[in-house]
Amino acid sequence: MIGLSWNLSRLLLDISLSIAASAQSAFVRVNQVGYVSGGAKRAYLMASAAETGATFIVKNSGGTTVFGPAAIGANLGSWSTAYPDVYALDFDNFVSAGTYTIAVSGPIAAASPSFKVDNGANVYANALGNSLFFYQNERDGPNFIPSPLRSAAAHLNDQNAKAYVTPNANSSGRFSGDLRPAPFSGSQPVLNAADG
Repeated sequence: MIGLSWNLSRLLLDISLSIAASAQSAFVRVNQVGYVSGGAKRAYLMASAAETGATFIVKNSGGTTVFGPAAIGANLGSWSTAYPDVYALDFDNFVSAGTYTIAVSGPIAAASPSFKVDNGANVYANALGNSLFFYQNERDGPNFIPSPLRSAAAHLNDQNAKAYVTPNANSSGRFSGDLRPAPFSGSQPVLNAADG
């Protein structure tokens, strides 16, 4: 009976340790826009437990190791309670253009999503183009930039906008009372907010 009890206890301990080990996780965070060939290159290993002795490699899109293995950097501190251990993965000396991933070997293995290394124009062209497109579509007034999202000028009456005091709101967020002009030097100012 004692032997059965000990075996059962040992089995439960093994299962508990197995579950605890499988609950550990790690992720590699990279610059998803990409890295400039001649610039600094740092990714971060975020782990649910210490990664003592871990190393990382950079692999090309064919899976061939092109950098490393290199030791992970010092523990930089906590990201959250779930990821109390964050490490720097520096690969500044790697300059070849292409698409890559990072793989970490250690107590908790991890891999990154793919990322690009290239010259600045190639790395940032899409991000800059997307940002410009967004801000052009946000532009109001007669000087709008036509696009599939914006086909006519908007807020044209805002060329003669007036300023008002912030209205009162009740507990449900509904405005109460009338709008009151915002006095400035004794009169209500008129603002040109058409290109806001």
